[in-house]
Amino acid sequence: MTAINLIAPKRKISDGFCVWLTGLPAAGKTTIAKALQTELEKRGRVVTMLDGDGAMRQVLSTGLGFTKDDRDLNVRRAGFVAGEVVRHGGAVICALVSPYADARGFVRRMIDTAFVEVYVQTPLHVCEKRDPKGLYRRARAGELEHMTGIDDPYEESDPHVLNLQIDGERPVEKNVCVIATYLENRGLLERVSNPAALMIGRYQPWHDGHRALFMQALEMEGYVVIGVRETYGLSDKNPFTFAEVKARIEESLSAFVGSFEIRRLPNITNIVYGRDVGYRITRVGLGPEIEGISATQIRSTLNVVGKPYGVEWKDQVRLSS
Repeated sequence: MTAINLIAPKRKISDGFCVWLTGLPAAGKTTIAKALQTELEKRGRVVTMLDGDGAMRQVLSTGLGFTKDDRDLNVRRAGFVAGEVVRHGGAVICALVSPYADARGFVRRMIDTAFVEVYVQTPLHVCEKRDPKGLYRRARAGELEHMTGIDDPYEESDPHVLNLQIDGERPVEKNVCVIATYLENRGLLERVSNPAALMIGRYQPWHDGHRALFMQALEMEGYVVIGVRETYGLSDKNPFTFAEVKARIEESLSAFVGSFEIRRLPNITNIVYGRDVGYRITRVGLGPEIEGISATQIRSTLNVVGKPYGVEWKDQVRLSS
């Protein structure tokens, strides 16, 4: 598939990634992480969750306390596990206070471009009001040491390094949407499919009639998938390769970048469907002049066998740009 409207991502959609949620205790990290996990799983991703309140402390970091050294070791262990998940193509969400910037930087360097640091920015007074485990209350009473935000610091990341900052007081679903959109824009998560029209043809060659049909399809749905049947070399009726057809379509539709994509299809000769399953098949009337344009007649005027889509034939084909 070639997505005309997208800048080529640094990583493939199928690659793994790590979303690292960091922030004060009770900032909302775990709640956001669980909702994000649900969203990613809806999109077909296999998701691993590393929660600072769950498996990390109970299994991987038993025996560690909350001094800086112990916290940093806990973060590095979580980072190692996350890196292994990413390396094997999985998505991992880490929800840890991870208060020290150098420890988070260590994990960033380990996971590299697949690491997405999300700072859940929630004011301290809001976190203290939530205080689901009573930790802030105990720290204020002198019963608990090394409480981030009270007697231990939380170090914010350099804004030039931080990937995303979200408002911990905002509704959870909105924060999930912000993170998902960021992942989409980075090419780490496939975009949710919007309605689209599908055109199928050989386009040997692409001409004004096809372009007019595209315009109608675009007006109807707002986005068009152009399926090019792979028929090159089957007969004299198919002189152009997929690459040549694709290049000509892109040239013809250069003013509509972002509104279409071109996909190579097998030589589909029959479309079979049963009951109504949510789509329509529409016959579009384009008027006698446009419908009178014939690719067969165009090919008969061209000496294109064995020649690329170039000047020798392009000037003879009626095309809009």
